[in-house]
Amino acid sequence: MAEKITVYQCPACTGPLKFDGNIGKLKCEYCGSTYTAQEIEALYADKNKSAAAADAEAHKKAATAEAAAAAASAAAGGASGASAAGGASGWGSDAAHMRAYNCTTCGAELICDETTAATSCPYCGNPSVIPGKFAGVDRPDYVIPFKVDKKKAVSSFKEYYKGRLLLPKSFESDNHIEEIKGVYVPFWMFSGEVEGRAQYEAIKEDRRRAGNEEIVRQEHYDVYREGAMSFSKIPVDASTKMPDDLMDSIEPFNYKEMRPFGMEYMPGYLANKYDVTKEESRKRADDRAVGSFRAALRDSVKNYDSVNVRQQSEKIRPEKAEYGMLPVWLLSSNWQGKTYLFAMNGQSGKMIGDLPVSKPKLAAWVTGIFAVVFALLYFLILKQEGDSLLISGAIAFIVAAITGAVMNSSMKPVAKSHSAGAYVSDGGSLRLSRHDDRFVRTTETRRQVQSSGGSGSGGPGGPRR
Repeated sequence: MAEKITVYQCPACTGPLKFDGNIGKLKCEYCGSTYTAQEIEALYADKNKSAAAADAEAHKKAATAEAAAAAASAAAGGASGASAAGGASGWGSDAAHMRAYNCTTCGAELICDETTAATSCPYCGNPSVIPGKFAGVDRPDYVIPFKVDKKKAVSSFKEYYKGRLLLPKSFESDNHIEEIKGVYVPFWMFSGEVEGRAQYEAIKEDRRRAGNEEIVRQEHYDVYREGAMSFSKIPVDASTKMPDDLMDSIEPFNYKEMRPFGMEYMPGYLANKYDVTKEESRKRADDRAVGSFRAALRDSVKNYDSVNVRQQSEKIRPEKAEYGMLPVWLLSSNWQGKTYLFAMNGQSGKMIGDLPVSKPKLAAWVTGIFAVVFALLYFLILKQEGDSLLISGAIAFIVAAITGAVMNSSMKPVAKSHSAGAYVSDGGSLRLSRHDDRFVRTTETRRQVQSSGGSGSGGPGGPRR
C-alpha cells in the first residue's frame, strides 16, 4: 500500500535531513552531507506524488465511510457516525479532526490534527512531510526559508528580557523554556489598491498680546483630498493556532528572499495547512490597508495648526490573494505557574512577546519620578508662590502616571497591527488626484489675561503642523 507521508532521509547514510538556513541547503544531521533544494526536490518528486495520491484516496474512503455510518445511525435513531467513531478511537469529540499516519522509517503511528502538514516522528526523530496537505489548490505559492537557527532563537530570547527595568528579578533565574519549535506558518498575502477621499476642517491660528488682552485670530479652511495607494502582499496568518497579534508583531518579512514553494524546505520543522480561508482573512488585510491610506491622506494636509476629519470614504480594489509559508520560531516559557508565549521571525530574527511586570518596581519608579518632578517644580521653579504646592503636585502626578503607563506598556508590546505601511507598492507613496484647500472665513476672539509686568504685542503662536 502506498505511504501517505514522505520521510526525508540523506541519500548517503539515510539520516534525517533538515533545511539549514545558514547555508541555504538541506543538511544531514548524522554525516553532514548537504544537498540543494533542487536536488532533493527531484529525488523525492515521485514519492511526494505517490504520497499525495494515497492521502487523497484515504480521505475519500474515510468520507464515504463516515457518510454511510451517519446514514445508518440516522436510520437507527442512534448516535452520529462521528460520535461513534470518536468513542471507539478514544479521541472523543476531536476524532473527526484527527488523522493517523505511519512513519515509514520505524513504523510508529503518528497522530496529527487535520491541518498538520510537516512534523517529526517522536520515536525515531525523522522529519515527516504530508504531501497531501500541499497538493492541488492547497499548494502554497511561496515559502520564505528559515535563516535563523534554534540556537540563535534561544540566545535572542535571553537577550530580549535582559536588562528590563520592570522585570521581576526571579524571572531570569526561575523561568525556563518549556518548548521551542520552528514552524512554517500559513499566511494569506493580499495585494490591491485603496481609492478614497476625505474632507477636513483645517485652521491656521495666530495668537498675540495687546495690553491685558490675548487676541486669537483663526483662518478656517475646507480641505479636500482624493487619491489612491497600492499594496503588495499584506500578510494575514491563516492558522487559528497562531495568535493574530503575535504574528503581526514579528513583521515585516523580506519578500525579496521569497521563493516558489517546495516541500524540500519543510523537513526539520513543523508546518500547518491553513484553516482560515482567504475570504475570512481578507477583512483584516483591508482594514490595515485602509488604516495606512487614511494616515497618508491626512499627512498630505500640511501647514495648519489643527485638522479635523469631517468625512472620509474608501473603496478597495482587490487584485489577488496568494498563499505562503513563512518561518516563525515559537518559544513558551513557564514562570510561577504561568506560560508566556514568544515568537521570533525566522527570517529577520525579530523577537516579540509580553513580559511579566514587577508591581513593586513599577510603584518605586512612579514614586521616584513624582518626587523628582515635584521637588523641581516646587523648590526651583515655582518657588513656593501662590498655589505652587497644588500645581506642583498635579503636574508631578500627571508626569509620573504617564511615565509609569509608558514603562508598563513597553513590557507588553504584542498588539494587532492597524496599518500596512511596510507593504505599500509603487514606490511607497500616496498618489493624489485632488489637492484642494479653500479659505472659508476668519474669526477673532479676545480674552482678558493677567498682566505680567509690561504691555506690548507678542509674537505669533507655536509652530504650525
